[in-house]
Amino acid sequence: MRRAVLLLNAVMALGSAGSAVLGMVDPGILSVPGTEVSDGMDMYAQAYGVRAIPLAAGLLYLLARRADRGLTPILIVAGVAQLGDAVIGIEQGITGMAIGGTLGATVHLASAWWLSRPPARTFASGAINAG
Repeated sequence: MRRAVLLLNAVMALGSAGSAVLGMVDPGILSVPGTEVSDGMDMYAQAYGVRAIPLAAGLLYLLARRADRGLTPILIVAGVAQLGDAVIGIEQGITGMAIGGTLGATVHLASAWWLSRPPARTFASGAINAG
């Protein structure tokens, strides 16, 4: 199960980084179809990319190392960032951003919660006290 959670988060991180790169190349994809690209939109796309790409890279690094230390906090940060993207996508009517942000936020935040739970105790680990 843990492997599947790590893989799903890697897919979400790659999707986020890929979207950021595409937006930096063509800022028009980050807005409502038919919107003319302005200097402000171009600046937004560049600002989005320089934040999303390093965040995704850091998350991918920790996932690849299967590192426990630092993984939960970066999943929370990535989840909150994706939640922000979802809200912006909903407010601006950008369907892909709304759906992608919602999926990313759900996966990252649920994974952070799941990975931070204490391990289940079993009979073999001494959870049953004979006293």
